[in-house]
Amino acid sequence: MDIGNKQQARESVLETLGLARLVDTTTMDIAQPHHALVERQAQPARFLIDGLTIDAPAGIYHPTQDSSTEFFLRNIRGMRSSAIRSVLEIGAGCGAISLYMAANWDVALKASDISPLAVEAIKHNAAQNNLEIEVVQSDMFESIPEQRFDFIVFNAPLIDKMPENAIEQYSLCDPNGAITRAFLRGAERRLTENGLAIVSICRNSAYEVLNSVDLQYSVVGFELSYGGFWRAIVGARLPQD
Repeated sequence: MDIGNKQQARESVLETLGLARLVDTTTMDIAQPHHALVERQAQPARFLIDGLTIDAPAGIYHPTQDSSTEFFLRNIRGMRSSAIRSVLEIGAGCGAISLYMAANWDVALKASDISPLAVEAIKHNAAQNNLEIEVVQSDMFESIPEQRFDFIVFNAPLIDKMPENAIEQYSLCDPNGAITRAFLRGAERRLTENGLAIVSICRNSAYEVLNSVDLQYSVVGFELSYGGFWRAIVGARLPQD
């Protein structure tokens, strides 16, 4: 996609989401905080979230207070779960989001990640919190049994840049939006008729890829911080006739 078409696609997505007059479409220089984030992820850490003890191994995304995981949790806590029966989390990392839903929602829940280390972390964290979660090692939807879900969650890697290390590759970077596009295409095939998929984007994401998948998009959560840096949780549903 050339620069002109990319800019036009970005503006189109923000218009669809109702954000066009609120945020800037240009990317920000976030090299310094990004480097600090990579360094933090390189060390194992333990977190206490909503009464749950969650261990994050080195190299697996950490659910810190300023993380996108916590951003998702703040919004998920406010959701009405009574109409949701089946949940899938893609790229679950150490499992913080799935653990919260398993502890607080009455649903059948699957959590997946491409990383075997993440899969083991989810199993460990579920066991130490006495929770039952079906955990699957999968590249996106590839190894997920054929079924449809009421709610599909993906706390996506946000930054549109080529990864320079394993932490960036598995947790932080989505060059050209290829991972987000693959998720949306998979969700399109796996949502129930009235189901909802949610995925993260930010100012430095290749969020223009939303235009390439025919779903109905809306904003589920939004934050503006860091001198103009913004991030959002986008809801995606099947088009209604």
